[in-house]
Amino acid sequence: MIDFVPAEIEDSKLILSFIHKLAKFENFPYEISVQESDLEKNLFSEDALARAIIIYYNESPVGFIVYYFSFSTTTGKKGLHLDDLYVEPEYQGLGLGKKALKYLAGVAIDNECARFEWWSLKTNEKAINFYKKLGAKELQEITVFRLTQEDCQNMILLSRLL
Repeated sequence: MIDFVPAEIEDSKLILSFIHKLAKFENFPYEISVQESDLEKNLFSEDALARAIIIYYNESPVGFIVYYFSFSTTTGKKGLHLDDLYVEPEYQGLGLGKKALKYLAGVAIDNECARFEWWSLKTNEKAINFYKKLGAKELQEITVFRLTQEDCQNMILLSRLL
């Protein structure tokens, strides 16, 4: 039996464990600096930025989902952004990932989202092939850019010098 249960603050330690396992599983190329207190604040406080779901299989927690809502000026509507989806390796191949994406598609519909999007590491060919089989479109015309907190500080300092 598969259940998708909204996470509670008591699940922060479990979610942190899943985050580290996911990073190891996909050979995540960046530092993982998240702390349990970050999850408590940003997933469970009054002004939480994202939502978390625990995936249960036969009443045991075997994975997690973290998502948040975005906004698109071109549609004038919100979107759903999947930040993380992880299923323990021994439970992969049972359809849990597919059911998790189906669950989130329902969340997107219920919340009148114009789109449901996520990112994938280019090296994660297994996931990319899985997403394409589900009908997801790989966007070629978009490149993701990022400034770290340090980069932001440097940019502000440099602009003061110019």
